[in-house]
Amino acid sequence: MITAEILSGLRAILQQFTFSWRSRALKRLRQAWGREGAKDPWLVSSLFDLTRHDGEADVVDDKTWADLELDRLFLSADSTLTRVGSQYLYRQFRTLNANLSQLDAEYSTCSALREDAATREQIQLGLLGLQADTDALICDRLFGRPPDEPRFVPLIFLASGVSVACLILLLVNHALWWPLLIAACCNFLILMFLGHHAHDAYMVTQRCGRMVRVAQRLARIGSRARIPALAQLDEVLRRSPKLKSSFNGFNSGPSDSLQASFLFYLNILFLADLVLGSLMVKRLRALRGPLRELFSLIGSLDASIAIASWMERTPAHCKPVITTDRSIHLTEAYHPLIAQPVVNSIHLDGRSALVVGTNMAGKTTFIKMVGANIVLGRTVGVCFAASAVIPDAPVMAAVRAEHSIESGKSHFFAEIERILAFVQIAMKTGRGVFLIDEPFRGTNTLERVAIATAVLAQIGANAQALVTTHDVELQRLLGEKFMLFHFTEDPDLAEVFDYRLRPGASGSRNAIRLLEKIGFPASIVDEARRHAESS
Repeated sequence: MITAEILSGLRAILQQFTFSWRSRALKRLRQAWGREGAKDPWLVSSLFDLTRHDGEADVVDDKTWADLELDRLFLSADSTLTRVGSQYLYRQFRTLNANLSQLDAEYSTCSALREDAATREQIQLGLLGLQADTDALICDRLFGRPPDEPRFVPLIFLASGVSVACLILLLVNHALWWPLLIAACCNFLILMFLGHHAHDAYMVTQRCGRMVRVAQRLARIGSRARIPALAQLDEVLRRSPKLKSSFNGFNSGPSDSLQASFLFYLNILFLADLVLGSLMVKRLRALRGPLRELFSLIGSLDASIAIASWMERTPAHCKPVITTDRSIHLTEAYHPLIAQPVVNSIHLDGRSALVVGTNMAGKTTFIKMVGANIVLGRTVGVCFAASAVIPDAPVMAAVRAEHSIESGKSHFFAEIERILAFVQIAMKTGRGVFLIDEPFRGTNTLERVAIATAVLAQIGANAQALVTTHDVELQRLLGEKFMLFHFTEDPDLAEVFDYRLRPGASGSRNAIRLLEKIGFPASIVDEARRHAESS
């Protein structure tokens, strides 16, 4: 009776503790929903770096990633709870998905998670078991080089066996304590030289154990019809029953100092870490396939919740239609990083666009917005527009050129190398969206216009380009091949620029009026007008 009462009391205490922990966790999750994350990007690119050359999918190259400021866009969207989810989301942002049905399924999953708070929170509570920063290292061992087997494995097992034999001798005859002491001293020396191998294997196993435990919790959640990854987790675990048995007990370290002390002496006497390390390395190598699947599925769930939260924060979005035609149709589109964006629309069927305007009028921001929306539509299946039709084509940018002191390359040389790559890709593949900001600005006006005319005509004949320029002459030279757009300024407005894209060629002659408005001396303004009228 007393025992039953004690057990009942302990059960009640445990339930109260669990309820309290769950309540606090849910409160934090609900407060974070629909808000930007604040996670540092430690090792966030590891998964992408290790797998970027796997398969045939197009990826967002490093220059385009930097030029379109997609790193800032990723950090804004990354509200994942785990390092695994963050790494998966980063790879998703960098990989242009050629599987259109998969993109549709991902959008449906994000929409379901956005609407179904109960399922979403259940998944998030399950993910909390994988929140250690060091879990970012799981990726390296599953997708990179597997952990090395400890050296001298036969010696390890021999030494451990000798220690066991010495212990048996001691139990038979208490006077024979000295063989066990000698064996322990030898084991200590072996640990000094080989212990780091065992530590690495043990830590990898411990992290994978936590991941398997989280996968088991998630696989028990319902709503599998709406969230396919939950059913897929259950399928992997059923297909690979050794996952649970191999990693059971390795989901956490020693719980207290007494347990740690016991493990220390066990290690000295029987080389427990080295023996377990060698066994666990073999298991890790044998189970890398299903462990990778668990990693990707857990990461996809965390990433989908982050995208759903982003959609909640920026509700003016749509699921794009992705076409094999050379078509770009963005209606009332905007850039999600701009706090109070001005929406713009563009419609291109098989043609490229030339955008003219002065600095700060909005032309560079506009082509970045178009590029970012095409990338997002092809990677995470979301565009920030009222409606969107985007091409199934890679996106590449040359928005700014950096001078490399180490390589000795000038802005102009780096730029022409980049645009040459665009020409070659367009001619070879007949596809691509190329964003070019003020091409060939590193040379004189005469040659700049001549080179730009020839190069842009060649790119436009094979692919699509969105090009910004100050050179109004290009409107006449490329007008038959490119659709013309412009941004303008109005000195009579308080803000000068309205950031509205306008169709057609630019006839703006407001630059001199702007000089006058901001206070240039009248003599300079008059002289500038005289030169403009005579030219």
